This record gives sequence, structure tokens and C-alpha cells, in this order.
Amino acid sequence: MLLLSIAACGGNAVSQERPLTSDEASFLAEVLSRNYEAGGASFRLSAPAGMEGGTITIEGDIDWVNHQGGARVLGGAKPHPVAQVWWNQKTVGERRPTLDREILTRFPEMKNPILARPPDTSKRRLDQLLAIITGLVSKTPENSQLILQTEGSAFVRKDVLRERGVLVVRYGKRTTFWLDEESKELLRFEGSDSTSQFPVVIDFFQLGKRNLSLPRDVQVVNLPDHAELLAMVPSSP
Repeated sequence: MLLLSIAACGGNAVSQERPLTSDEASFLAEVLSRNYEAGGASFRLSAPAGMEGGTITIEGDIDWVNHQGGARVLGGAKPHPVAQVWWNQKTVGERRPTLDREILTRFPEMKNPILARPPDTSKRRLDQLLAIITGLVSKTPENSQLILQTEGSAFVRKDVLRERGVLVVRYGKRTTFWLDEESKELLRFEGSDSTSQFPVVIDFFQLGKRNLSLPRDVQVVNLPDHAELLAMVPSSP
């Protein structure tokens, strides 16, 4: 269902867990296609930054139709953390302000440089998290019968999130969705990798179409063309 397989981060409410009904499986099967119909959303992601510890927070907007996004980043790896990121399927553009001095020695005319590179989900934690956000979409619904047959799929409980009644439902053992009880809109996604060491929580707000582009006052540096700069960029966020 998703680009990455990911474990439910359970809340404090009393469990009401039971098998999904056919209707609930149908609601769950349509989550990603409803995202496509909505077009995009604002989001806030929180997750462990990586093996070195700490937390990374990503806040911004996703355009699910065109598979691109833009966000602020907090908690990136030092000494040159990412402060802002823009991405699509072919490129990740990072704003790393602490590298400005190094960049200006090579490109004196540049202001607010964006370091552009191909995505690398095999090594870069930031790229893995961006892929999860971007991957929560599908043009067509899932197979509800497959969801019912997948071990771990369950109705977890009813709850309240941001003053809205929600259905908390799980697909398999590692992905949990918080759906608005009336509209079935996705309000929160929870998950983890197969080791359960890196839980991810993504809250979604104001679903709707997004028109995203780079700010006008930035200039792009193609990072792979500059080995010295590339060596200064951490492989984690």
C-alpha cells in the first residue's frame, strides 16, 4: 500500500480493538484515493532523526497530484542542518544556511542558495520521510478484501483528534490511520519501519489543492557538480 512499510504508535485511550467490518475496510481502502481527489494538504511530521538520536520535525505542504512538496525542517543533523526543503520525484532541494559562507566563496553572486540533488531513500533519513509523505496517495482505491485478509488489520478504537471524532483503523501490523468519523478524511498517519525503532507520526490539515514552487529569492546549486560541497552535506537530515 505504501512506499515504506510502517508500526502503529498507540495512544493512551482504552483499546477497543476488533476485526474490521466490511464497511470499515472499504473506508480504509479509499484513504489514499481520497488524498488524490483532495489534491494536497498541509502537514506536520515528527519522527526520530536517525541512529544518532534526536527528533526531526517537518512542517509544510504536499501536492499529492504532482508528487511535490515544500517544508520547514527542525532538528536536522549538524553541523549543517537542513532548514527548508523542496522536493519532487527527481530532485531534493535543501536550504542549509550554515553552508552559505562556503557557497559564497565559490559563487559570490549567490543569495539564499538551494542545494539540489537526486533523492536517496537508501541512505538519507530526510528523503525516507519525504517519501512517506509523498507516497500517501493513489489514483484508485485499494482492495478492501485484501485489507481484511492482511494479518494485523483491525478497528483499533474511536477517539477524538483536534476536536473531531475519528475512527482509528490499522492496515496490517505497521500502519495506522486516523479518519474523520463523518468525512473519512485522513487526519493522522502513524507508522514505523520493520524494526519498530523509527516511529513516524504525520498530522494533516486543510486538505485541498496546492500550487507549490521555489521562492523567488533563491538560487539553485546542483550539488553533485561540486564534490567539496557534497562532502560537507551530512547523509542524514
